[in-house]
Amino acid sequence: MLNSTQKVDVIVNEKIGTISPYLHGQFAEHLGELIYPGIWVGEDSKIPNLGGIRKDIVAALQPLHLPVTRWPGGCFADGYHWRNGIGERARRPLRINYYWGMAPEPNTFGTHEFMAFCRAIGTEPYFTGNAGSGSPQEIGDWVEYCNFVGDSSLSQERRENGSAEPFDVKFWAVGNENWGCGGRMDPESYAATYTRMRTSMFDYSGTAVHGIACGASGNDWVWTRKVMDYFKNKHWNHLGTVQSLAAHFYCGTAGTATEYTSAQWLELLARSAAIEGIITGHRAIMDEFDPQRNVNLIVDEWGTWHPVESGKPGSGLYQQNTMRDACVAALTLDIFNNHADKIYMANIAQLINVLQALLLVQEDRCIKTPTYLIYDLYQPHKDAQAVRLVSHADVISDGGASAEFCRDQFIDRSLVALQAAQGSASVKNGVLCITVVNTHPEQALDLEIALTGGMLGDVEIVRLVNNDIHAHNTFANPDAVTLSEPQTSHVDGSTMHVQLPAASVTRIIGKLS
Repeated sequence: MLNSTQKVDVIVNEKIGTISPYLHGQFAEHLGELIYPGIWVGEDSKIPNLGGIRKDIVAALQPLHLPVTRWPGGCFADGYHWRNGIGERARRPLRINYYWGMAPEPNTFGTHEFMAFCRAIGTEPYFTGNAGSGSPQEIGDWVEYCNFVGDSSLSQERRENGSAEPFDVKFWAVGNENWGCGGRMDPESYAATYTRMRTSMFDYSGTAVHGIACGASGNDWVWTRKVMDYFKNKHWNHLGTVQSLAAHFYCGTAGTATEYTSAQWLELLARSAAIEGIITGHRAIMDEFDPQRNVNLIVDEWGTWHPVESGKPGSGLYQQNTMRDACVAALTLDIFNNHADKIYMANIAQLINVLQALLLVQEDRCIKTPTYLIYDLYQPHKDAQAVRLVSHADVISDGGASAEFCRDQFIDRSLVALQAAQGSASVKNGVLCITVVNTHPEQALDLEIALTGGMLGDVEIVRLVNNDIHAHNTFANPDAVTLSEPQTSHVDGSTMHVQLPAASVTRIIGKLS
């Protein structure tokens, strides 16, 4: 039986780093039902839209102030030729999405439509260029088309296609998963490809290219070492052309999206918490070649990956999203916060109707998932100063059936341990924000929070909690899972006690004195 009282220390004067808003990034790939009809329904649709973009998803996403969205893939990106997605829509070619079920790709959602979507929801664009079947000239032309304010045939073409002003796209990846679907390259071959393609990508009109290189899959430490070695030591120093290295990590599943035991609940949460080893492991290798950390570590694909829902095509990756997925998201964001000095951007996979989605749409209806609610709950952390939170809570899982998987994600394999209470803390404008997950699926906790370097008075507490660990929102019951109404509690000094319901996420906010 777990001790019902657990303790964490929050050390306010032990600063970690500024929490990059980009850690709340998103990912929108041409896959399954994400783009069509998740974002794009067309101007003639009976579904209310803004120039073809669904009004309901715009209204749902605007309040999250999402910092950045990655597009058009994913594996799709390394078969995508951007010219197919510009110009008159009726004349755009019908292609095949050969990575995702040979589905038809009408190209009606392209560069201009994606930029309209970004502007509608207030997010920065992050483009993934085609390194698998594309060329240096193709990606270089795309950068010029998007960003050049002066006179050239490409900038004039953009104007003729309806955008007088440049798009000012800063984030550009050279390929995706080039160790796999993006060309099955070895690390040195990819690094050479990156270098060749990056040479054609220029800064235009005040918008500097932030070049993003393909990083490792999970714990592939060899990929990171060899790519960084190439950039640093082969021929000449290429590190100045690489601004970020993008790793991918999926914690997978245990059971199905909505059917799982308490043991499988713990197993998946432990698997998700292993992303800490991905961050610390790859950053440590990168530091050997780049001790000044001029190259950022990003994780531009992460999340759960459950079996596809019954009745949906296997290649569409449509899955439901429960309280368990919400706790995975919360644990992951807390780990990002706790390593704010090591990680710059993260993009959950994916935005709508695919994998660990924030929104699900069906015909003219749109619902928010429990994962959406976590992004809402964690907004105060963005741009705040992360401070040290040390959990003394009991260890309740090593991953169970997935213990070996969890250990493998760490360079130091002894570090895997899911605690009953895990969280993070940050300070912005004198306000302390603490988020904490009760990872136990059945037992409530009394959490003692001991502050060092500050005191609190009144605090606001908001929870994500449900009596059913399998709870999720459906089109028949879209509000089965919601955030609680804020409650006010008084803290007498530097120690407070907060009740953590089983399988819940809690946010505490208060002014420091």
